[in-house]
Amino acid sequence: MKRVIPAIVLSFALLLSSGPVLRADELDDAIREQQKLTEQTNQVQGRLNQLTYTADKMKKEQDQLKAQISAATVSLNQKQSAYNQAQAQVTASEKELQAKVEQLDQRRLALAQRVRGIYENGQISYLGILFESSSISDFITRIEYLSRLVDNDQQLLSDIRTEKDQITKKTEELKAARDQAAALQAQAAAAKKDLDSKNGQLQVSLAANKKAQQELSDQIEQLEKDSNAIGEKIRQIQRSRKGGVVGSVSNWPLPGRYEISSPFGYRTHPITGQRKLHTGVDLPAPTGTAIQAAGDGEVIYAGWYGAYGNAVVIDHGEGTSTLYGHQSRIAVSNGDTVKAGQVIGYVGSTGWSTGPHLHFEVRVGGNPTDPLRYFN
Repeated sequence: MKRVIPAIVLSFALLLSSGPVLRADELDDAIREQQKLTEQTNQVQGRLNQLTYTADKMKKEQDQLKAQISAATVSLNQKQSAYNQAQAQVTASEKELQAKVEQLDQRRLALAQRVRGIYENGQISYLGILFESSSISDFITRIEYLSRLVDNDQQLLSDIRTEKDQITKKTEELKAARDQAAALQAQAAAAKKDLDSKNGQLQVSLAANKKAQQELSDQIEQLEKDSNAIGEKIRQIQRSRKGGVVGSVSNWPLPGRYEISSPFGYRTHPITGQRKLHTGVDLPAPTGTAIQAAGDGEVIYAGWYGAYGNAVVIDHGEGTSTLYGHQSRIAVSNGDTVKAGQVIGYVGSTGWSTGPHLHFEVRVGGNPTDPLRYFN
């Protein structure tokens, strides 16, 4: 769909001429004043377009940031889970180590008490064992048992000490893994915080951009109101004109090309998002395609006309007029009398346009009307 500034089309009121110019100087001054307003509107619209383009880029960047934040959140949750698991393993290993230390202390205490008893009793213990023995064989057996008991205590003590060393090593390894998990968690948290910060700054920029867009939209609205006021002035001047060419709108301006890319009627403005009246029809065609007059009439404007770019306005008399916008080249001049089907210019993409096409309007009494009603 081709872009135009619909409200500026109200300046098209100059199309109402119906005869020779009686107040040419005053009419020219009004038209020039309206052109000046159109140029100002174009400048503001250009700034608004730039803001919109910037906003679109920021929104895309925000979408990317949201995706990155989502991924960072998942990563952070994974790192947090890994850290929690590592911490739980360290805690369990420390408890196991503590239990093993207590078991080792108890075993050491028991062995010390046994050794101390043997040391303190000395030979008495052996004599006691001897007197308690029923025979030499029983005595030897008892002595061997006592020796084995001490050896077993020492072996058990050695085993516990080995297990303690193994648990200590495992605990240190788990702590290292936990610390690494904590570092990864910190990195993930920092990455998410940075993304959140960027997203916050982007939201502030978008809010400022939106405010600036609204201010420019307000300026455009005011300029359009001013243009409308000038348009009414032009209509009043043109009502004072007498005579003139009288013709009818019946000739399709681009014979053989009937595709309409944007019809007459209300549509959502591509820049402001507001619903605006599209005051004509857009007819796509290659650059250089000949444009024909829709009917007999007098050229009351031929030149650059703001959003319309190179444009021609033909007065067909009795309040009916047509406009042909975005031309690459104009083939008529102000004041020319033209016939239906006469070439008045060539298709282009000047002014507010996104591609080569003809913007064609029909107005009656200064009010836009659907051009297709004339070609049923």
